[in-house]
Formats: sequence, structure tokens, C-alpha cells
Amino acid sequence: MTTLTRSHTETMDGAKRSLVCKTGAWTHFIGLQPRNLDGDIKEQAADVVAQLEALLEEAGLAQQDLFTVTIWLKDMRYFSALNAVWNGWVDDANPPARTCVSGELYRPDLLLEVVAVAYKSEVAA
Repeated sequence: MTTLTRSHTETMDGAKRSLVCKTGAWTHFIGLQPRNLDGDIKEQAADVVAQLEALLEEAGLAQQDLFTVTIWLKDMRYFSALNAVWNGWVDDANPPARTCVSGELYRPDLLLEVVAVAYKSEVAA
């Protein structure tokens, strides 16, 4: 039987949520946002990928286990600067499927939000 685990459960701006949910070989990282909203898009993006890297490691995963990544940008004018940070971080040999969309985010100083899904086959004991 496959179990579901949740971690990094918090309340943020009134919403209860778990940042990490795992079931079987799948791990979902939901709503990753920069911790410091004073920075520009490169600073905010670097913070989010650092958080994702730390969460992957904590879950026993690596970049090559990333399956899909969805990035919401406040404004597509940030796309090139975001890509500069992303391309400096992502595994060149094993990049995940990625899409980037723009839309209004819930805070004016929030420039991006990331959702990622990782897959790693469970090893039988």
C-alpha cells in the first residue's frame, strides 16, 4: 500500500498548505515562493531554486529526478532574467519538462512562484 506524506505544512497569508506531498515514486513541491520579496527577479528566482534544491535533497532526490516544473511570472518581461538563473542551476543533461506562464500573483512584490514534480522509482528492500 502506498502512503501519502506531507511536510513543511504551514499557514501563509491565511492559507494552510503543505509545500511537499509525496506518494509512491512521486513528490510534489507546491507554491515555492521567494522568502525575501525585496529582491529583483534574479534574486527571487535564485532563492526559489535554492529552496527547491534543498527540498529535493531533503526528500532524497536530485535535479535529475525532476519531472515537470511550472513557473508563474508576474510579468513575461522577466523571462530572460529568470532563464539566466534557471539555466545556471538546472541539470543540463537531464532538464525537466518546464513551462512558464504569466499572471497576476497575489502580492505585488511577488515576482514568481514555482510548482515542481519529481519522480524516483522506489527501491524494493
